[in-house]
Amino acid sequence: MTRTHSITVKSFLRLIRWPNLLIIILTQCLVMFALIGPIYARSGIEPALDILLFAALVFTTVIIAAAGYIINDYFDVRADLINKPEAVIVGKFLKRRKAIQLHMIVNSIAMLLGFFISLKVGSFRLGLIFPLMIILLWFYSERYKRTILVGNLAVAFMSAMVVMIVWLFEFYALKMQPDKFMTVYTSLGLLSRIVFAFTLFAFLLTLVREIVKDAEDIEGDKETGSHTIAVVYGIKYSKIIAIILLVLTLLLVLMGSWQLYGFTMMIPSLYYLLMVALPGIYVILRLSASRSREDFHRISTLVKLIMLSGILGMAILAIYL
Repeated sequence: MTRTHSITVKSFLRLIRWPNLLIIILTQCLVMFALIGPIYARSGIEPALDILLFAALVFTTVIIAAAGYIINDYFDVRADLINKPEAVIVGKFLKRRKAIQLHMIVNSIAMLLGFFISLKVGSFRLGLIFPLMIILLWFYSERYKRTILVGNLAVAFMSAMVVMIVWLFEFYALKMQPDKFMTVYTSLGLLSRIVFAFTLFAFLLTLVREIVKDAEDIEGDKETGSHTIAVVYGIKYSKIIAIILLVLTLLLVLMGSWQLYGFTMMIPSLYYLLMVALPGIYVILRLSASRSREDFHRISTLVKLIMLSGILGMAILAIYL
């Protein structure tokens, strides 16, 4: 039996995927300060969600994601020993029992904080989002990720919620301040459409990335009895689905760029053409020719970078809102 070593700070940060957590923080800050803030500023008001509540919302989202990565590695030890043995943390540096305990503690804090924020914005039911996210992450790790397409959709939904949840809480907080609500009322439709566009963008690209990652991890998934698209239908079918989703995403990006051009927002329009659409075309070409595990790993990384570029585009868009 392999001896478990003490976990180091470096190993722990790898376990919770710290770069992904930083992207979550960046995304939610951009939604608040690059989308919501500038549109409100046109009406001379500030967001209804004060800075402390917003910080608490971001923190809650981040620690739920971190707990999700922990439980994912807990259930994935066998497959990871085949697909990426050098990256295994649970069972090697952190005992599985300790991983479960840490997962429960972190999620308990997240639920308490989540319901506190929900009560502050006047909707206890809104707080149900947090236990639902926790339960979804548990079942994803324990079951859904081994079920064809269900696991992919679950992760894509969670990624989309990172964007949408900021607007949901801001909207409920805004309803508690009638004067502000009426002042910015005419802009709420525009804001909702913009947030939805980024939510859909995150959903589609995350779905693509998950399908590509399944192709990358096909050997370990076969060994553990997972029923991913790549395992059940083969690599070729996975590539076709990923390419179709990428084409759909690019069509939406091109439509968005055209609308930005129509509103004389030339720089944001060019940004999305050069930093999202063109790299997306390159990924499609690379994906169609991909064969090896290394090819799929590079494509997965490229898709992640394209998604990050799209999210960063909010900062440029903020100048024109």
